[in-house]
Amino acid sequence: MPMPYNAAINSLFFQTAYEYINSLEGAIAYRYVYDIKNDVLEALDTEANLNNLDAVFISLSFELDYVNIARILDKLNLLHRYKGYRKPILIAGGIAVTSNPLPLSGIVDAVVIGEADEILKELVYTMGEDRPFNYLEDFSCISLLPIRNKVKRCFTRELNQALHAINQFFAIDEEPVYGYGMRVEVSRGCPYLCAFCMEGHVQHPFRYRSMEVLWRIIERGLESNSVKRVILYSLALFSVPFIDMLLRKFREHSIKVSFPSLRIDHITKERLEMIRTLGQRTLTIAPETLIKGIACLIGKCYDTDHLEDIIKESLNYNFDHVKLYLITGFPKMSIDEEVNTFRKFLTKLSWIRKSGFLRVVLNPLVPKPWTPYQFLPPKIILNLAENLNHYHKVAKEFNFVRIESIDYRWAFAQAILAQGDEKISELVIQWGRYGSSLRGFYRVLESLNIMSTDYIHNGWREPPWYEIIDMGLPFNYFKMRYQYLIS
Repeated sequence: MPMPYNAAINSLFFQTAYEYINSLEGAIAYRYVYDIKNDVLEALDTEANLNNLDAVFISLSFELDYVNIARILDKLNLLHRYKGYRKPILIAGGIAVTSNPLPLSGIVDAVVIGEADEILKELVYTMGEDRPFNYLEDFSCISLLPIRNKVKRCFTRELNQALHAINQFFAIDEEPVYGYGMRVEVSRGCPYLCAFCMEGHVQHPFRYRSMEVLWRIIERGLESNSVKRVILYSLALFSVPFIDMLLRKFREHSIKVSFPSLRIDHITKERLEMIRTLGQRTLTIAPETLIKGIACLIGKCYDTDHLEDIIKESLNYNFDHVKLYLITGFPKMSIDEEVNTFRKFLTKLSWIRKSGFLRVVLNPLVPKPWTPYQFLPPKIILNLAENLNHYHKVAKEFNFVRIESIDYRWAFAQAILAQGDEKISELVIQWGRYGSSLRGFYRVLESLNIMSTDYIHNGWREPPWYEIIDMGLPFNYFKMRYQYLIS
């Protein structure tokens, strides 16, 4: 995984693939992560050179990781454009790759579209063949790059049958991003299909493990890893029908729980009390916008008074703080309306005396593939710098608020990679050579004259990823919902 170790270990694929491949007869898996700060590829198991392996499986959940992997492979002379079809075979997968693999052309050999659970064993043994490329295209959801034919997404219909790591690994000298604990995948997908959310659409439909299967995984994992805390993974935790029963079972067994971001409409006073009782110190909620009309349109309908009550009760239950995720830049929203609504919301909470109790994470809207907003051009993000500044100015008026946001220039770069076609592969490779800084991005952007590309200014009328990926979702759904959202 092309990210630091304490972040990489939070990937359940990284954990699961390592454990599962090493359980197969005749197969050995090694782990590699990337120390971005020191620009070093770290081998966690052995100093085995990647050039001597049969295959390298690369997990890419975020578009900006493309730059890191391009830099790593380039320094090792392993880029597909130079290596050709010889070992080690470079196979990329993950949420970002599934949505649009085109920017990886010239970087890796092949991509997995969707979930690898059901094909991983066969894929591993195929890598041991003398001419594995002859077999790769026999896999329904794997394609060699550049992709010429439409690939159907693989997904596990019965999540109870999906792989799950039991013996998980942790950083010894540095606390993981989500802390120490047994990472547990409760569900995949999301029933709400929020308009901005790529992950919910790419992992559709919503599926969850049964209570019995989950509890077996948890019991074995807690014993194996010598921990008494679980970290729950789910895009819609309280949409799992038995989740309240599971939480009560955690309480009965004195198991601490770390919760993901929650929907406002799912939080009740009783659930809030349970969450705090199970050891969660920060409540994370994601309204995305404080304007009710927009919230309902994008799939986040809630009552503002209920949000205020949640924050009040969180203070009463002695949470350290409440983290609130917001997005700026939804079409048809003026910055004046956004900022005025934000100020009114904070004014209603001005009775809070605890400094920094409310932590606001503000991000610009990034138009992603396989969402209704995919037709928006990346350039819209360049107009959102002032939006971010206005929010920060308002937040400074209130002592109980802390606000942070991604640099809009990083969001712009992310959008270009997310929506890019095969030509963007050259940008990724050259950017990697300059390092992963914004300075390198803008240098390559200018040298390749990328800003003259039509989709950056006008968006895609017919996105190129529709020509190569069968996600099982109709084009008209996205087009009609987009028209509705901007009307």
